[in-house]
Amino acid sequence: MTTVDSWDLLTEKADLAVSELRQAPGGALAAGEVRLAVEKFALTMNNVTYARLGDAELPFWSAFPAPEGYGRVPVWAFVRVVESRHPGVAEGARFFGFVPMATHHVVPAAPTARGFLDAEPRRQFLPTWYRTFQRVGEPDALDDRRAVFRPVFPASFNLADFVAGHVGRGAKSLLVTGASAKTAIGLAHLARNTGLPTVGLTSPGNVGFARELGCYDAVAGYDELESAAVLAPAVCVDFTGDNRFIGAVHARFAAELGPFALVGYTHTAVVPELPDLADPQPEFFFTPAVEAQAVAAEGEKRFYDRYHSEEDRFLAGTAAWLTVRPSRGPEAIAAGFRALLDGSQSPAVAEVFSP
Repeated sequence: MTTVDSWDLLTEKADLAVSELRQAPGGALAAGEVRLAVEKFALTMNNVTYARLGDAELPFWSAFPAPEGYGRVPVWAFVRVVESRHPGVAEGARFFGFVPMATHHVVPAAPTARGFLDAEPRRQFLPTWYRTFQRVGEPDALDDRRAVFRPVFPASFNLADFVAGHVGRGAKSLLVTGASAKTAIGLAHLARNTGLPTVGLTSPGNVGFARELGCYDAVAGYDELESAAVLAPAVCVDFTGDNRFIGAVHARFAAELGPFALVGYTHTAVVPELPDLADPQPEFFFTPAVEAQAVAAEGEKRFYDRYHSEEDRFLAGTAAWLTVRPSRGPEAIAAGFRALLDGSQSPAVAEVFSP
C-alpha cells in the first residue's frame, strides 16, 4: 500500500479484510461546498457494523459511493475546514461528523445553530444524526478519548435515560449483554446513577476485563448464563444482535425480564430476524430517533449541555482502564480495521488514527 497526498481507503465488499488505497479526486468547489481535512478518528465495532450491514437494511455503503465491488467505510471524525465556498462556514473551523476513510471530504453545507448539515442529495436517506457536523473546540486533553467515544456514547447516554425511565416504573436491575463493548461500558457507568444493580454478560475471554471496570455488580460469560442472576423486573439491553443468544437470554431470564432493548450488532453480519419469543418482546432501540424525540421534548440546549457534561465526566474516568494509542497513515488504519474484524483488538486498548 503506497501513501499518496490525498487518498481514499477502499474496502472490498466481498472480503472486508482487504483494503486498497487510491488517489482521491480533486477539483474546484462548487458554490456552497466546503472541503474538510480529516484530522483524526477512532475505529470500533460500530464501524465494522457499518461495513457488515452496508448493503442490507442499513445501506451504509450508499452513503459514500465507491467503485464497483468496493465500499468506503464510514467513520466519525474530527475535521477541519480547509476551503469554503459557503459564507456561513469559515475556513479553519473544526467540526465532528460522519465521513469516509479518507484524507479529505467535500460536502455541500447547510449551516445550523450547532454547526452545519451535509446537504448532499445522495445522503438524504440518512437520518439527520448522520448528516450533522457539530462545531467543536480545539483539541484538549480529552480529545483523543472523545474521538473514541463520541460516535458511541450518545447511545449510552440515551439508553441511560431509557433505563432511568423504567426505574420510575419499578425496574429492579439492569442486564447488559456485550458488556465489554464501549457503548455497553458507557451505559453501565451511567446506570450507576440509577442505583440499579447491573449484571454484564460477555465473551469468556473478556470476563476479567469487564469485572475490573467497576461498573458491573456481577459479570458472567456467555457460557455461564445459568450462574447469572438478576432482580425482577430487569431491564435488558442487548449489544450482540445475535438472535440465538437473544433467544437464550430470553429463555434463561423469562420470569425476571421487563423491557428488552436491542441496540448493537457486535456478533452478526446481518440485521437479525427476532426469534419467536413470548412476552416481553425485544424492541429495537434506534439512537438517532430516540435522541431526536428527547431533544424535541427537553430543548436542544438543555439536552446537549447535559450530554456534554456526562461525556466529559465519563471520558476522564476512562483513563483508569483504557489505553488510547495514536496511529498514523492508511496502513495503520487498515490494520486497525482488520483487528476489529478478527476480534484481536483488546477492549482495554483503542487506537486513534490520523490520515
